[in-house]
Amino acid sequence: VMSQAEYRLEDEEYRAQINETLAEEGLKYTGKTPTRHILWIIVEEIGEKKFKALVKRQLEGLRLAPFYGCYLVRPSKALKFYEKPERETCLEDLTEWVGATVVDFPGKTACCGFPIVTINEKASLKMVGNHTSTAKDLGAAAMVTPCPLCHLNLDGFQSKAGKTIGSQINLPIIHLPQLLGLALGISPEKLRLNKHIVSTKVFLSELALQP
Repeated sequence: VMSQAEYRLEDEEYRAQINETLAEEGLKYTGKTPTRHILWIIVEEIGEKKFKALVKRQLEGLRLAPFYGCYLVRPSKALKFYEKPERETCLEDLTEWVGATVVDFPGKTACCGFPIVTINEKASLKMVGNHTSTAKDLGAAAMVTPCPLCHLNLDGFQSKAGKTIGSQINLPIIHLPQLLGLALGISPEKLRLNKHIVSTKVFLSELALQP
């Protein structure tokens, strides 16, 4: 959303209108503070070599399904994918940098269902069920997402979604900072991995860690 606002404010006439309103509060938008997602900062600015040097715990053998969601990939023009094509695979790249194996699946850039959960819960639950069950059927031990709303929906509503599609899914949903924390040697307790709705016990046991 911030990237889209930044993109719109590149238009001089529109920016002048906004600054006219901001002037009443003694403020001015100059466009000198770019929008950066933590995922982009790590991949584009820190880079593979420097990041790997910080890794204390290789997550080898762990099969993770990446889930971008929709906000991190749309609109692509505002997110400057034409300038930074690596953004299309940055989550997969970072997953591999921590030693895990990527489990690719077609729904990784689709909506998680959160934006419609209060107006069309049935459709939202179907999205949750389809994404998580597909990833699990493909062999994923967990799903990793950089979006807090995706994490909230895919973890919090997964049990209910399973009942909707007639299947117990039980696929842990890991927020990107938690994955990074594990690789950097932070304990699961500090990362609050024991507070998830879908249990992370089996997921952590594969890493010989306690939840």
